[in-house]
Amino acid sequence: VITLSTNVGLYNHSDIVGHFRSSSFSVIDALQYKLDGTTRLTMKRGLKLATALSLSNRFVEGNQDSTISLTKKNLEASVTTTAKVQCPVLKVNFQQELTGNMKSKPTISSSIALRYDFDSTQLQSSAKGNVDHKLTMESFVPYLSIETECKSSMSGAVLSQKYSGAISNEANSYLDAKSMRSSVKLEGSSKVDGIWNVEAKENFAGEASVGHFYTVWEHSGKNHVQLRRGFSTSGEQNSKVTLELTPWTASSVIQVHSSQPSSLFKKASLGQAVTLTAGLKEQRASWKGEGQIQTVSLSHNIQLSNDPTEIRLSAAGSLEGYMSFLRDTLLPVYDSSLWDILKLDVTTSADKKQHLQISSALVYTKSDTGYWFSIPVKETADEFIIPAPELKSLVTPSSSLESGYVRLAKKTSMAPFALNLPSLPQVKFPRVEVSTEYSAPEGSTLSFFGVTVPEFQVTLSPLTLPKKLPLAGAILDLNEVTNRTADFDLPSITMPEQNIRVPTLTFWLPAGIFLPS
Repeated sequence: VITLSTNVGLYNHSDIVGHFRSSSFSVIDALQYKLDGTTRLTMKRGLKLATALSLSNRFVEGNQDSTISLTKKNLEASVTTTAKVQCPVLKVNFQQELTGNMKSKPTISSSIALRYDFDSTQLQSSAKGNVDHKLTMESFVPYLSIETECKSSMSGAVLSQKYSGAISNEANSYLDAKSMRSSVKLEGSSKVDGIWNVEAKENFAGEASVGHFYTVWEHSGKNHVQLRRGFSTSGEQNSKVTLELTPWTASSVIQVHSSQPSSLFKKASLGQAVTLTAGLKEQRASWKGEGQIQTVSLSHNIQLSNDPTEIRLSAAGSLEGYMSFLRDTLLPVYDSSLWDILKLDVTTSADKKQHLQISSALVYTKSDTGYWFSIPVKETADEFIIPAPELKSLVTPSSSLESGYVRLAKKTSMAPFALNLPSLPQVKFPRVEVSTEYSAPEGSTLSFFGVTVPEFQVTLSPLTLPKKLPLAGAILDLNEVTNRTADFDLPSITMPEQNIRVPTLTFWLPAGIFLPS
């Protein structure tokens, strides 16, 4: 027999209050419950809505409290939730908190905690662990900050075999008008007693700004595996990758190292490194590596470079190890081993290491002399004058060249202007003085035109978020909506003026062709 009871009440005094209650009665305890809920709306000095909800049962308990407060100067909200599960084989505790406000700056924070415990004698298994997660976000023009953290661990046993594991993650990001930074950290481990034990770590970080970009990634790990048939192995791995970019330059480094000895190979390792650097005048690349298995090791080194004087390619390699295995290498034609055919007993012995090294280099030397064909340029105090006969074939019939010459001003002024877009802040561009220079040929050097745009700032005008929005051909007044609910107006939110820096840019254009002899 189950008896249900439900009561609902709505009261309008100084505040609007609503009550809800539901319960059941039964000879079976698991079917009995009690549910209570309360909602209160207050309209003094703003708008405040508070809600409370609770549930109780023999196996499940839960509570939730939430509050939303809106005034002329602030907006606050919070939600708290707790839950418990009590079963013969499972126990769970859950808690969540979420808060947000806009006092000095918009802030949102969240935290989640979960605990569980599972134990079953019939299944001969158990598990116990926890999960914690935190999130914080702050935003205030002109920056945004986000931080998050998550940790989890677990341990237990299955058929008397114990195991455990853990994972941790941290991440954060920061963004403003000038730069952006971000980093991620991840750690994990897994262990089964007597079988394996694995650990791993990952780190990533990056930064980007006007004129610069940098990122790095790192990995490290350890492992151990033990099988019942006698095979075992233990190893370590490490790697790192970096990348950096700036105007007209780039560099990158890749490093990898791994060691994995086992019951089959007492020594087993591998290492690699790649480096790249590139600029306008010089470029370099290299690849180095080494590896070892038992007593045999192999290494190599390759270098490539390019500069104004030469292009060089060099390569080197080496092989090291014992050659006793040649005694067991038989050639049926000679009915003898390769060791005896090469008569290695004369120069060495089986207990000595042998070395083999090879190196080579290729160099291309750039000539300083040659044939160059430059466009004739006449320079005056204010401009450069280029004769046009050579360029007439490149222009369209509708184009014209004044007096048969092309004139390039040394200084060109770009007038300021503003860009206006609906519902967006005005973008203002200042006056910019663009300069042009000419590097005359000296010796065998080719001439160039250089166009330089100096550093300037782009301005974003202040923007006040609108309180009236167009909707389906009509105007939605947000103040009017809130006035019908509570006697107050929405607060004004204004984004202040922002400045974005644009770095100096220089473009070089060749004024001829150079052919080396």
